[in-house]
Amino acid sequence: MKDITLVLNGNITNAVAMALPYLKISSEWSGGRSSVDDIVRFVITGQMQLWLVFDEEKVYGHFITEIKEYPQAKFLTIQYCAMEPGTMEFVEDKMQEYTERFAKDAGCIGIEFIGRPGWRRVANTRDYDLQSVIYQKIFKE
Repeated sequence: MKDITLVLNGNITNAVAMALPYLKISSEWSGGRSSVDDIVRFVITGQMQLWLVFDEEKVYGHFITEIKEYPQAKFLTIQYCAMEPGTMEFVEDKMQEYTERFAKDAGCIGIEFIGRPGWRRVANTRDYDLQSVIYQKIFKE
């Protein structure tokens, strides 16, 4: 059975090593905004929080959150997410439950994320409202 855990400070080094293939995918999806080293630095410095999806045998992916403080409110922002194909359907309930609890405990008024268009189906079932869609163009050299 797959589960999710928030990686605590004393376990970050080992967790990063286990999540490395998924961190590479997150870096690629960032469109040049973040390298793997950048993402690892965010986690090690405590700017962001690393969550692992795992079972007794292996790690199936990760997601990374950040508490964003806006002038009038705090939100838990899901910054990066990469998992083995088909894994999300087994952990999406736990992911929502755990992140919501974490966000409320941190004084956040909500959760936000920017994702690819395919996330819309899952987001709609979790009471997320569509506010905007971000498209980007990467200049080729």
